[in-house]
Amino acid sequence: MRFKESLKSYTLVIILGLFAGLITRLSDLFPYNTLWSLSSIATLFGFWMVTTTLIVYFSCSNKNLAINVFLYLVSMNFSFYFFEGVFGLFNQQFRDVNFINWHLLNTYNSIALACALISFVLYYWNKQNKISSFLYALPISGLLAETVGVSVYLYNHHTYLGQVVFDLISFIILGCLFYKKANNKFIYIITVMIVSSIGYFLFYNPFLTLY
Repeated sequence: MRFKESLKSYTLVIILGLFAGLITRLSDLFPYNTLWSLSSIATLFGFWMVTTTLIVYFSCSNKNLAINVFLYLVSMNFSFYFFEGVFGLFNQQFRDVNFINWHLLNTYNSIALACALISFVLYYWNKQNKISSFLYALPISGLLAETVGVSVYLYNHHTYLGQVVFDLISFIILGCLFYKKANNKFIYIITVMIVSSIGYFLFYNPFLTLY
């Protein structure tokens, strides 16, 4: 099954993005500082890495992929902040000065454009060469870096268990899938080890110390 370069397919991607934004906004209703901390799905990056990687995997071309990723992330951003405004009408927790936080929405939409351009390159993992093995390893490296970082946070603060479980299961499933598809297993494994280590020490370790 692949996404197509058609209005029907792009509409499906938009619907998926709107649904993802709603789900992550609803997760904010769960208490934050608990063992499972299910609200963390909206603040960390595992969910976005997994779902965007799946968009990449099921797209049919570089152009189709870039459009799909952009539409998915933009519609997700809109849904996320739109429902913040809706929930803010009934719940002080979500209330903001404006109905929609346009500053954050525009910021994340800019990031969505950057992700679309990066995804355009990721599609070359279908070439089945040494470069493809490197590209397959990149999203898995991000997942591993977050899994390790959040596991350390769980050990020290006894929270984020839900995120650890989600990241670990996703890493195992996608990691095994991409390992089988990688043409050069050695490059795949080495890339995962190096990039995940860099990601952890440069990003997740300092990021999680803020919480």
